[in-house]
Amino acid sequence: MSLSIYSLLYFIIGLGLGLFYFGGLWLTIKNMNQARSPIVLTLGSYILRIAAVFLVFIYIARQGDWGNILILLVGFIIARIFLSRIIGKPKKEPKQ
Repeated sequence: MSLSIYSLLYFIIGLGLGLFYFGGLWLTIKNMNQARSPIVLTLGSYILRIAAVFLVFIYIARQGDWGNILILLVGFIIARIFLSRIIGKPKKEPKQ
């Protein structure tokens, strides 16, 4: 019973990390043209996103159960697929 609750928790954490990472990537790319310094924006965003994901993955990995890492990774990948389908859809233009 408690294993499934923790598995669901790790899955939700993985989804949140994926949304944070790939959503942040999308926002960075979207705002790159308006930034005064695109290099600072890109590097700052990258460092922040990588650090957050890395710290959470390392924290979970240090607990010693690799099954939790796999569940976290599945949530992370599902968030990527979800955002790719939502953001990647072309906008429908009205017919004239």
